[in-house]
Amino acid sequence: MSKSIDEKAALRKAKNAEKMRKWRAKNPLSPEKKAKEAERVKQWRKANPEKYLAQQNAWYAKNRERELARQRERRRRTVADNGSTSNGD
Repeated sequence: MSKSIDEKAALRKAKNAEKMRKWRAKNPLSPEKKAKEAERVKQWRKANPEKYLAQQNAWYAKNRERELARQRERRRRTVADNGSTSNGD
């Protein structure tokens, strides 16, 4: 039962985060608030170098996997279109 509660909580948080991203896109921060936020982030990075490095590595890995999947899909589409094994050039 707790698993379904955890899943519901995760889904709720994801929905709220998406709403916030959409709202923020329509209502960008003022330059003063942007500078303040950048300073806060900079201080956090200085205080938590291990966590920051872990976040960066996870971000790079996710993007690397996304790019590899895109390349695999492009190759698959090319093979499906004409039966050749070209790289989509």
